[in-house]
Amino acid sequence: MQIISERQRHREIIWLQTFTITGTGCGYSFDCDEDGTIDVEALNPDARINWLYCQSGKNERGETIKPTGLRKSEHTWIEEAIGLCDCGEEVELGGFTNTCENCGADYNQSGQRLADQSQWGIGTGEHPADIARIP
Repeated sequence: MQIISERQRHREIIWLQTFTITGTGCGYSFDCDEDGTIDVEALNPDARINWLYCQSGKNERGETIKPTGLRKSEHTWIEEAIGLCDCGEEVELGGFTNTCENCGADYNQSGQRLADQSQWGIGTGEHPADIARIP
């Protein structure tokens, strides 16, 4: 199997300017830069209306809105490797066993082709959960 995309770890930091509707536990948040600057022109029309409510300090129901500050949110995720099966189909290599949807060939997480499943079991050390891809 040829690996066409290596496994990658991604990290994204998002900054939010936040506002709370007094006494409700609800509020608003808007994407911004780390200085708290919001690109109001980039907001969709509904978000822009909410932004104007936040700036005025009251929403359409007359409830008080107060700024609650800048919040940093960090997201990380893994993008699994992708290999090219011997039949030409792309296979995501995210599990103990990864099966090509086109031809049924099995590969491990490193992209090594595995023996036919009929050969798996007691003599080879696999647990039934490994075969069934149960975590």
